[in-house]
Amino acid sequence: MSALPPTQSGKGFLSFNSMPPRLWITADGDSFDEVIFRHWREEGYDVTYLPYHGGGQAYKDALKTLHLDLELGETYALIAYGEAASVCLKTAIKPMPKLCALVAYYPTVPPLAKTVYPALLQVVVHMAGSQPVKPAFRHYEYEARPGFAEHGNRNYNAVEAGLAWSRTLGCVRRGFRRDVDLEDLTFVRLTGKYNSDRTRGDEGALATIKTMVNDAPHVTHVPTLTGGIGMGELRGFYHAYFIPSLVPDFKIRLVSRTMGIDRVVDEMVVSFTHTDEVDWILPGVPPTDKKVEIAMVSIVGVRGGKLTHEHVYWDQASVLVQVGLLDPKIMPGARHTQGLANLPVVGAESARQILDVKKERYNKLLVGLQ
Repeated sequence: MSALPPTQSGKGFLSFNSMPPRLWITADGDSFDEVIFRHWREEGYDVTYLPYHGGGQAYKDALKTLHLDLELGETYALIAYGEAASVCLKTAIKPMPKLCALVAYYPTVPPLAKTVYPALLQVVVHMAGSQPVKPAFRHYEYEARPGFAEHGNRNYNAVEAGLAWSRTLGCVRRGFRRDVDLEDLTFVRLTGKYNSDRTRGDEGALATIKTMVNDAPHVTHVPTLTGGIGMGELRGFYHAYFIPSLVPDFKIRLVSRTMGIDRVVDEMVVSFTHTDEVDWILPGVPPTDKKVEIAMVSIVGVRGGKLTHEHVYWDQASVLVQVGLLDPKIMPGARHTQGLANLPVVGAESARQILDVKKERYNKLLVGLQ
């Protein structure tokens, strides 16, 4: 990791005012994780690095003067790692002028249980599960070792780092009192992805990937492991497989939408007639002319106004039942002799129950089990 200039500014999609929100990152070493700096700039923050260099009085004095170059009404946030996090947590017990949010990653000395911070200061503490000291202070714990949130660190853990990032971003936004509405972005994604003209596949593919970040976005359709990683691979996937699969009566009905800090979760019901190959749902299966209705969940990650990933889930057994590839009455091996009469799977009624709840649809598979 190379050294960064003292200040890295960027007016991302969250350009709140004429001046982007100020953010300080502090850790040991002359340089820090460039990826983290880039992610914060993409979110619209002006990021400055303060090296810890073993701490000492000079470091503490520097912490207490971070507010001096701020304009009237400006505030700043502070994100600290390791030993620097311990010092920042201790220093912030007494009000630090204009500090609105403090995030501490795996501090070596966590706050005591009775520690009280200024009422208007947002505080989040991330602890690695391997750390021997478990604070009674409210914190988040991760199945990882210290360093799990830093790219390039031997202990880096992508899953735990992503979870911690969401919580950190939420804390910082609360500190600056800035809400972010991802609804418009989600609308653009759905329009580009599902309303593409299958006869103009490359244009639709381009429209879809333009909503994504440049650095290795990925799409995973979990039941079939279709999708891809990286702009080039995803463009090829959407062009060759996804958009041509949008048969004429393909329909998506949104049931619910949950907006998170950097996630959008859509609950949908998808329906289509299998009149052509639908490669991302039924790869390699010739058209059956069967009607398919499935409940589907899409989870989209967002950073700086662009998509980082999409994970899509549905009940593949229900799909196979509806196209005739899975018969619930046909048992494998000796299961008949063990009293199993039907496979525990259902067809289109599972999706229909999402749109129109009916009492009589429940528990049919449980009949005779008491």
